[in-house]
Amino acid sequence: MYVKHHPPPADELEIILGVKHGYLRVPIWRPLVADILQQATVEALKPIVFKRVLKRHVSQVLERMVRCPSLTDQQRLVDGLSSALVFLNRQELSWGAFGEMGHSLSFPGRTSPDLLVSLGQLMGAGQAINEILGYKKTPVRRFCSMCWRFVLSGKKHCRAHQVPIGGASEKLSHGPDNYWFCRKLLPQFTEHVRRLSNQARKEKLRSWWKEAIEDAQVIPWLERHRPLTWQLVVRRVGRLEDAAVLPALIQALDDHDLEVGVLREQRSAFHRSLLDDRKAVFDLLLRAEAWLRAAAERRGNWGGSRVGAGRPARF
Repeated sequence: MYVKHHPPPADELEIILGVKHGYLRVPIWRPLVADILQQATVEALKPIVFKRVLKRHVSQVLERMVRCPSLTDQQRLVDGLSSALVFLNRQELSWGAFGEMGHSLSFPGRTSPDLLVSLGQLMGAGQAINEILGYKKTPVRRFCSMCWRFVLSGKKHCRAHQVPIGGASEKLSHGPDNYWFCRKLLPQFTEHVRRLSNQARKEKLRSWWKEAIEDAQVIPWLERHRPLTWQLVVRRVGRLEDAAVLPALIQALDDHDLEVGVLREQRSAFHRSLLDDRKAVFDLLLRAEAWLRAAAERRGNWGGSRVGAGRPARF
Protein backbone atom coordinates (compact mmCIF):
# COMPACT_ATOMS: atom_id res chain seq x y z
CA MET A 1 0.00 0.00 0.00
CA TYR A 2 1.24 3.50 -0.83
CA VAL A 3 0.22 7.07 -0.06
CA LYS A 4 -0.27 9.07 -3.26
CA HIS A 5 0.94 12.52 -4.36
CA HIS A 6 0.68 14.36 -7.70
CA PRO A 7 2.43 12.56 -10.61
CA PRO A 8 4.72 14.44 -13.06
CA PRO A 9 4.14 14.56 -16.85
CA ALA A 10 5.28 11.53 -18.88
CA ASP A 11 8.35 13.23 -20.36
CA GLU A 12 9.40 14.39 -16.89
CA LEU A 13 9.06 10.82 -15.61
CA GLU A 14 11.44 9.67 -18.37
CA ILE A 15 13.94 12.35 -17.41
CA ILE A 16 13.80 11.44 -13.72
CA LEU A 17 14.22 7.75 -14.53
CA GLY A 18 17.21 8.66 -16.69
CA VAL A 19 18.88 10.78 -14.01
CA LYS A 20 18.19 8.48 -11.06
CA HIS A 21 18.32 5.06 -12.70
CA GLY A 22 20.14 5.50 -16.00
CA TYR A 23 17.03 4.86 -18.08
CA LEU A 24 17.69 4.82 -21.83
CA ARG A 25 14.92 6.81 -23.54
CA VAL A 26 13.65 5.13 -26.73
CA PRO A 27 10.76 6.83 -28.60
CA ILE A 28 8.91 3.59 -29.33
CA TRP A 29 8.32 3.06 -25.57
CA ARG A 30 6.99 6.58 -24.94
CA PRO A 31 3.34 5.42 -25.16
CA LEU A 32 4.20 2.69 -22.62
CA VAL A 33 5.61 5.25 -20.18
CA ALA A 34 2.52 7.42 -20.67
CA ASP A 35 0.25 4.42 -20.04
CA ILE A 36 2.14 3.51 -16.87
CA LEU A 37 1.75 7.08 -15.68
CA GLN A 38 -1.98 7.03 -16.48
CA GLN A 39 -2.45 3.89 -14.39
CA ALA A 40 -0.62 5.55 -11.51
CA THR A 41 -3.04 8.48 -11.42
CA VAL A 42 -5.62 6.03 -10.04
CA GLU A 43 -3.46 4.19 -7.48
CA ALA A 44 0.07 2.98 -6.92
CA LEU A 45 1.33 0.46 -9.43
CA LYS A 46 0.88 -3.17 -8.48
CA PRO A 47 2.62 -6.08 -10.22
CA ILE A 48 -0.64 -7.31 -11.78
CA VAL A 49 -1.39 -3.86 -13.29
CA PHE A 50 2.22 -3.33 -14.35
CA LYS A 51 2.16 -6.73 -16.08
CA ARG A 52 -1.05 -5.91 -17.95
CA VAL A 53 0.27 -2.58 -19.27
CA LEU A 54 3.63 -4.03 -20.31
CA LYS A 55 2.02 -6.99 -22.04
CA ARG A 56 -0.25 -4.75 -24.12
CA HIS A 57 2.59 -2.55 -25.39
CA VAL A 58 5.15 -5.32 -25.88
CA SER A 59 2.61 -7.24 -28.00
CA GLN A 60 2.04 -4.18 -30.18
CA VAL A 61 5.74 -3.50 -30.70
CA LEU A 62 6.44 -7.17 -31.41
CA GLU A 63 3.84 -7.14 -34.20
CA ARG A 64 5.60 -4.15 -35.76
CA MET A 65 8.99 -5.86 -35.55
CA VAL A 66 7.67 -9.04 -37.20
CA ARG A 67 6.37 -6.99 -40.15
CA CYS A 68 9.79 -5.37 -40.73
CA PRO A 69 12.14 -8.16 -41.96
CA SER A 70 14.66 -5.61 -43.28
CA LEU A 71 15.07 -3.97 -39.87
CA THR A 72 18.55 -4.08 -38.34
CA ASP A 73 18.73 -6.68 -35.54
CA GLN A 74 15.17 -7.73 -36.46
CA GLN A 75 15.60 -11.34 -35.31
CA ARG A 76 17.23 -10.34 -32.03
CA LEU A 77 14.45 -7.88 -31.36
CA VAL A 78 11.75 -10.44 -32.14
CA ASP A 79 13.45 -13.04 -29.93
CA GLY A 80 13.88 -10.58 -27.07
CA LEU A 81 10.31 -9.29 -27.21
CA SER A 82 8.98 -12.85 -27.51
CA SER A 83 10.85 -13.89 -24.37
CA ALA A 84 9.42 -10.84 -22.59
CA LEU A 85 5.89 -11.89 -23.61
CA VAL A 86 6.46 -15.44 -22.38
CA PHE A 87 7.47 -13.95 -19.03
CA LEU A 88 4.47 -11.60 -18.95
CA ASN A 89 2.09 -14.49 -19.60
CA ARG A 90 2.92 -16.00 -16.22
CA GLN A 91 -0.02 -16.07 -13.84
CA GLU A 92 1.55 -14.32 -10.85
CA LEU A 93 4.57 -12.02 -10.87
CA SER A 94 6.43 -10.18 -8.12
CA TRP A 95 8.55 -7.04 -8.27
CA GLY A 96 11.58 -9.26 -7.77
CA ALA A 97 10.68 -11.33 -10.83
CA PHE A 98 10.26 -8.16 -12.92
CA GLY A 99 13.69 -7.04 -11.77
CA GLU A 100 15.36 -10.30 -12.78
CA MET A 101 13.70 -10.38 -16.20
CA GLY A 102 14.44 -6.71 -16.76
CA HIS A 103 18.11 -7.27 -15.98
CA SER A 104 18.32 -10.18 -18.42
CA LEU A 105 16.82 -8.01 -21.20
CA SER A 106 18.92 -4.95 -20.39
CA PHE A 107 22.31 -6.61 -20.17
CA PRO A 108 22.40 -9.82 -22.23
CA GLY A 109 25.52 -8.51 -23.97
CA ARG A 110 27.33 -5.29 -24.78
CA THR A 111 25.65 -5.02 -28.18
CA SER A 112 22.05 -5.45 -26.99
CA PRO A 113 19.64 -3.30 -29.06
CA ASP A 114 18.58 -0.08 -27.34
CA LEU A 115 14.92 -1.07 -27.64
CA LEU A 116 15.47 -4.18 -25.46
CA VAL A 117 17.73 -2.35 -23.02
CA SER A 118 15.07 0.33 -22.54
CA LEU A 119 12.30 -2.24 -22.07
CA GLY A 120 14.37 -4.19 -19.56
CA GLN A 121 15.04 -1.04 -17.56
CA LEU A 122 11.34 -0.24 -17.48
CA MET A 123 10.47 -3.77 -16.38
CA GLY A 124 12.82 -3.46 -13.44
CA ALA A 125 11.65 0.02 -12.47
CA GLY A 126 8.13 -0.68 -11.17
CA GLN A 127 8.86 0.08 -7.53
CA ALA A 128 11.13 2.99 -8.43
CA ILE A 129 8.30 4.52 -10.50
CA ASN A 130 5.97 4.28 -7.49
CA GLU A 131 8.50 6.19 -5.41
CA ILE A 132 9.10 8.80 -8.13
CA LEU A 133 5.35 9.36 -8.42
CA GLY A 134 5.18 10.22 -4.73
CA TYR A 135 3.81 7.01 -3.22
CA LYS A 136 5.10 6.14 0.20
CA LYS A 137 5.15 2.58 1.42
CA THR A 138 3.44 1.58 4.64
CA PRO A 139 5.45 -0.59 7.07
CA VAL A 140 6.48 -4.12 6.13
CA ARG A 141 4.00 -6.90 6.88
CA ARG A 142 5.54 -8.85 9.75
CA PHE A 143 3.85 -11.11 12.28
CA CYS A 144 4.39 -11.17 16.02
CA SER A 145 6.47 -14.28 16.73
CA MET A 146 4.02 -15.37 19.44
CA CYS A 147 0.67 -14.92 17.72
CA TRP A 148 -1.05 -13.86 14.51
CA ARG A 149 -1.06 -10.05 14.93
CA PHE A 150 0.96 -7.82 12.62
CA VAL A 151 3.90 -5.83 13.97
CA LEU A 152 4.48 -2.54 12.16
CA SER A 153 7.63 -1.60 14.05
CA GLY A 154 10.97 -3.36 13.94
CA LYS A 155 10.17 -5.24 17.14
CA LYS A 156 9.70 -8.99 17.40
CA HIS A 157 6.45 -8.98 19.37
CA CYS A 158 3.13 -7.13 19.24
CA ARG A 159 2.26 -4.93 22.24
CA ALA A 160 0.26 -7.73 23.85
CA HIS A 161 3.31 -9.99 23.88
CA GLN A 162 6.16 -7.68 24.77
CA VAL A 163 8.27 -8.91 27.63
CA PRO A 164 6.39 -7.76 30.78
CA ILE A 165 8.72 -5.27 32.46
CA GLY A 166 6.02 -3.06 33.94
CA GLY A 167 3.48 -0.56 32.65
CA ALA A 168 1.02 -1.68 30.01
CA SER A 169 2.76 -5.00 29.40
CA GLU A 170 2.53 -5.86 33.10
CA LYS A 171 -1.20 -5.16 33.09
CA LEU A 172 -1.63 -7.46 30.12
CA SER A 173 0.27 -10.30 31.81
CA HIS A 174 -2.82 -11.39 33.75
CA GLY A 175 -5.01 -11.94 30.67
CA PRO A 176 -5.55 -15.29 28.94
CA ASP A 177 -3.53 -14.13 25.92
CA ASN A 178 -0.47 -12.98 27.86
CA TYR A 179 3.27 -13.15 27.33
CA TRP A 180 3.93 -16.07 29.66
CA PHE A 181 1.08 -18.20 28.35
CA CYS A 182 2.16 -17.56 24.74
CA ARG A 183 5.80 -18.23 25.53
CA LYS A 184 4.92 -21.69 26.85
CA LEU A 185 2.52 -22.19 23.95
CA LEU A 186 5.12 -21.34 21.29
CA PRO A 187 6.28 -24.92 20.45
CA GLN A 188 2.67 -26.09 19.98
CA PHE A 189 1.80 -22.93 18.03
CA THR A 190 4.80 -23.43 15.71
CA GLU A 191 3.84 -27.06 15.12
CA HIS A 192 0.25 -26.15 14.22
CA VAL A 193 1.50 -23.44 11.82
CA ARG A 194 3.63 -26.13 10.13
CA ARG A 195 0.70 -28.56 9.89
CA LEU A 196 -1.71 -25.98 8.49
CA SER A 197 0.89 -24.75 6.01
CA ASN A 198 1.43 -28.28 4.72
CA GLN A 199 -2.32 -28.80 4.47
CA ALA A 200 -2.71 -25.52 2.57
CA ARG A 201 -0.11 -26.63 0.02
CA LYS A 202 -1.59 -30.11 -0.45
CA GLU A 203 -5.18 -28.88 -0.79
CA LYS A 204 -4.28 -25.68 -2.70
CA LEU A 205 -6.19 -23.61 -0.15
CA ARG A 206 -4.64 -20.33 -1.29
CA SER A 207 -6.36 -20.73 -4.66
CA TRP A 208 -9.64 -21.65 -2.94
CA TRP A 209 -9.25 -18.57 -0.73
CA LYS A 210 -8.82 -16.34 -3.78
CA GLU A 211 -11.95 -17.81 -5.37
CA ALA A 212 -13.90 -17.45 -2.11
CA ILE A 213 -13.15 -13.71 -2.08
CA GLU A 214 -14.04 -13.25 -5.75
CA ASP A 215 -17.29 -15.24 -5.38
CA ALA A 216 -18.31 -13.65 -2.05
CA GLN A 217 -18.06 -17.03 -0.32
CA VAL A 218 -15.66 -16.03 2.44
CA ILE A 219 -17.90 -17.13 5.33
CA PRO A 220 -18.41 -20.72 4.06
CA TRP A 221 -14.65 -20.94 3.43
CA LEU A 222 -13.91 -19.79 6.98
CA GLU A 223 -16.47 -22.12 8.51
CA ARG A 224 -14.89 -25.06 6.71
CA HIS A 225 -11.15 -24.27 6.84
CA ARG A 226 -10.71 -21.80 9.74
CA PRO A 227 -13.58 -22.63 12.14
CA LEU A 228 -11.92 -21.54 15.41
CA THR A 229 -10.85 -18.23 13.88
CA TRP A 230 -14.34 -17.60 12.54
CA GLN A 231 -15.86 -18.37 15.96
CA LEU A 232 -13.49 -15.84 17.53
CA VAL A 233 -14.46 -13.15 15.00
CA VAL A 234 -18.19 -13.81 15.55
CA ARG A 235 -17.73 -13.50 19.32
CA ARG A 236 -16.03 -10.15 18.85
CA VAL A 237 -18.16 -8.51 16.15
CA GLY A 238 -21.24 -10.72 15.70
CA ARG A 239 -22.50 -12.38 12.53
CA LEU A 240 -21.62 -10.61 9.28
CA GLU A 241 -22.79 -10.47 5.69
CA ASP A 242 -20.22 -11.89 3.27
CA ALA A 243 -19.74 -8.55 1.50
CA ALA A 244 -18.58 -6.89 4.73
CA VAL A 245 -16.69 -9.78 6.26
CA LEU A 246 -13.15 -9.01 5.07
CA PRO A 247 -12.72 -5.56 6.73
CA ALA A 248 -14.33 -6.83 9.94
CA LEU A 249 -12.15 -9.93 9.86
CA ILE A 250 -8.95 -7.89 9.64
CA GLN A 251 -10.08 -5.44 12.31
CA ALA A 252 -11.17 -8.16 14.73
CA LEU A 253 -8.02 -10.26 14.42
CA ASP A 254 -5.37 -7.54 14.15
CA ASP A 255 -6.60 -5.76 17.27
CA HIS A 256 -4.25 -3.31 19.00
CA ASP A 257 -6.35 -1.45 21.56
CA LEU A 258 -3.30 0.17 23.18
CA GLU A 259 -2.33 2.06 20.03
CA VAL A 260 -3.46 5.71 19.90
CA GLY A 261 -2.82 8.83 17.83
CA VAL A 262 -0.41 8.37 14.93
CA LEU A 263 0.00 4.67 15.67
CA ARG A 264 -3.74 4.10 15.40
CA GLU A 265 -3.88 6.05 12.10
CA GLN A 266 -0.97 4.00 10.78
CA ARG A 267 -2.74 0.78 11.79
CA SER A 268 -5.96 1.89 10.06
CA ALA A 269 -4.09 2.65 6.83
CA PHE A 270 -2.37 -0.70 7.11
CA HIS A 271 -5.72 -2.48 7.48
CA ARG A 272 -7.00 -0.77 4.33
CA SER A 273 -3.94 -2.01 2.45
CA LEU A 274 -4.65 -5.58 3.58
CA LEU A 275 -7.96 -5.59 1.70
CA ASP A 276 -5.97 -6.00 -1.53
CA ASP A 277 -3.39 -8.39 -0.07
CA ARG A 278 -4.98 -11.84 -0.19
CA LYS A 279 -1.74 -13.59 0.75
CA ALA A 280 -1.28 -11.53 3.92
CA VAL A 281 -4.88 -12.13 5.04
CA PHE A 282 -4.56 -15.85 4.26
CA ASP A 283 -1.43 -16.01 6.44
CA LEU A 284 -3.19 -14.01 9.16
CA LEU A 285 -6.02 -16.55 9.22
CA LEU A 286 -3.62 -19.49 9.15
CA ARG A 287 -1.65 -18.20 12.14
CA ALA A 288 -4.81 -17.33 14.07
CA GLU A 289 -6.20 -20.83 13.51
CA ALA A 290 -2.89 -22.41 14.50
CA TRP A 291 -2.71 -20.35 17.71
CA LEU A 292 -6.32 -21.11 18.68
CA ARG A 293 -5.83 -24.83 18.06
CA ALA A 294 -2.63 -24.85 20.09
CA ALA A 295 -4.29 -22.91 22.94
CA ALA A 296 -7.30 -25.24 22.99
CA GLU A 297 -4.97 -28.22 23.01
CA ARG A 298 -2.95 -26.81 25.92
CA ARG A 299 -5.97 -25.78 27.97
CA GLY A 300 -7.51 -29.19 27.41
CA ASN A 301 -4.56 -30.63 29.30
CA TRP A 302 -4.80 -28.31 32.32
CA GLY A 303 -5.60 -29.41 35.87
CA GLY A 304 -8.08 -32.26 36.10
CA SER A 305 -8.32 -32.39 32.30
CA ARG A 306 -4.73 -33.49 31.82
CA VAL A 307 -3.88 -37.06 30.99
CA GLY A 308 -3.42 -39.11 34.19
CA ALA A 309 -4.98 -36.47 36.46
CA GLY A 310 -7.40 -37.39 39.30
CA ARG A 311 -7.57 -40.32 41.61
CA PRO A 312 -6.73 -43.80 40.31
CA ALA A 313 -9.76 -45.72 39.18
CA ARG A 314 -10.97 -48.46 41.48
CA PHE A 315 -11.56 -51.90 40.11
